Amino acid sequence: RLSRRGRTIIFSIHQPRYSIFKLFDSLTLLALGKVLYHGPAKQALEYFSSIGYECEPFNNPADFFLDIINGDSTAVAASKEDHRPVDTGKVAEDNVDGSVVDVLHQKYLNSSLYQSTKEALGKVELGQGSKQRVSKQGHEITYANGFLTQLYWVSKRSLKNLIRNPQASVAQIAVTIILALVVGAIFFGVKLDRSGIQNRVGSLFFVTTNQCFSSVSAIELFIRDKKLFV
Repeated sequence: RLSRRGRTIIFSIHQPRYSIFKLFDSLTLLALGKVLYHGPAKQALEYFSSIGYECEPFNNPADFFLDIINGDSTAVAASKEDHRPVDTGKVAEDNVDGSVVDVLHQKYLNSSLYQSTKEALGKVELGQGSKQRVSKQGHEITYANGFLTQLYWVSKRSLKNLIRNPQASVAQIAVTIILALVVGAIFFGVKLDRSGIQNRVGSLFFVTTNQCFSSVSAIELFIRDKKLFV
């Protein structure tokens, strides 16, 4: 539904089922930090067939691609001249064979898909280069959008999260009300004399200290989301 509204959807997904895979317009296959394919999803099977890897009937394309990366012999076509048997003794992390990845990466670099992508990126870089030369006369912009734009969207996202999780907001409001009643009961009926001024100073100090310590709990968000961000 989001894509039909004109939005771009980016999936970082491992082994999707066919009903999900057939919705993809553009596909990028990565292994050990190297690009093995980048282009239209509908042309992926045709591309691998052209380099000697034929997908078996009724096989899920996503599983087929993983089989190729892992060096599964059942995914390799009969063309043995272009594809020699891979030594399964040298296996990199996550059971991915580095030699297979190197071969597939090199074949992708020699393909027309890579050349067209490289030309498109070159045009983008030239356009950005001219813009950057103009912007450096003033100040260097490190983000694609300005501070106010970032603040607007982050605030909007945070507001949606609060609305979607009302339990946390209700709990915070309840704690604040209870604390206000406790502080109000302690400092209720303070007189307008010297001791009353001291009591008011004490109440303000207590409330300020409580607000400072309660805001420290926001650090948990940075600690929890740091790994996800990285």
